[in-house]
Amino acid sequence: MARLNNDQRNQAIGMLNAGRSAAAVSQTFGCSRKTIERLRRRFRATGNVRDRPRSGRPRVTTAADDRYIVTQHLRNRRLSATATGRQHGIHPQTVRNRLRQNVQPIRAYRPYFGQILTRHHRAARRNWCRRHLRWRRNDWNSVLFSDESRFNISHADGRERVYRRRGERFADACVIERDRFGGGSVLVWGGIMGGNKTRLLVINGNINAQNYINNVLTVEAIPFLQRRGPNVTLMHDNARPHTAAATRRVLAAHNVNVLDWPANSPDLNPIEHIWDELGRRVRTNHAINTVNDLAAALQVEWNNLTAPFVQRYVNSMRSRILTCIGQNGGHMRY
Repeated sequence: MARLNNDQRNQAIGMLNAGRSAAAVSQTFGCSRKTIERLRRRFRATGNVRDRPRSGRPRVTTAADDRYIVTQHLRNRRLSATATGRQHGIHPQTVRNRLRQNVQPIRAYRPYFGQILTRHHRAARRNWCRRHLRWRRNDWNSVLFSDESRFNISHADGRERVYRRRGERFADACVIERDRFGGGSVLVWGGIMGGNKTRLLVINGNINAQNYINNVLTVEAIPFLQRRGPNVTLMHDNARPHTAAATRRVLAAHNVNVLDWPANSPDLNPIEHIWDELGRRVRTNHAINTVNDLAAALQVEWNNLTAPFVQRYVNSMRSRILTCIGQNGGHMRY
């Protein structure tokens, strides 16, 4: 039997005041006579037809339990609500509710996947940032930030979403087909300096020291640096081709200054954001079916990167350094 809403209750009181019997009113609204009689008594006692305040369902956890649940999940961030609920004998949704009701709400998010940073790595990153803390924008504008990056034809970055109804998970319109092996890939090298950028080089095969020397350093990196005068610096990470003895000899022979770089620190290199943006633009603006399509699209979008866009990421170096120091050499938002 449906509950009477406030309008129906007011109408029922009006009918009672007009002299109608409780039985007649109950027949009009399709409810029991006792319901109408209780409504009349409540109106006489309180002057309104609203429900009395109710205590609600009793909480299955105490305030101490709630604090302990929050403490558990702050100490072990990978602890599941199911495991906590099983421990306390409560439903997992109750655990989630208690976490959300905390002063600072706690919710489940996808974790950030970062480089493995040992104590040595963190100390090296922190010390490197402190050594370069006094560098200003002009200093960073004299550094050629370079790196290699591999792009796959079939790429899943976790950002794509589909809007669907229940039961449509496997409908063709809602399925994103991917080649589990990537469907082919293109390895490229590029560099940015201030608002400038090098050419984007497509590297055939795997990168090794000789390939890096012959197809990157002598073809583009060294000439690019030489055109910009003596007070410039090359930044490349500690990958084996970059630190090989043959590579160091070639750089020394051309008087190229090399910026020391802490291990496992792609988040300090602004060109990583350029690669991320490049991949998004290629997937958004181009139909990629073959490796040649991918290589051509990468060249187009690299050439479309504007000087202010590139400069913005170079200008972020001081912020990166301050953030890294604040994180004591640990993971950061970049």
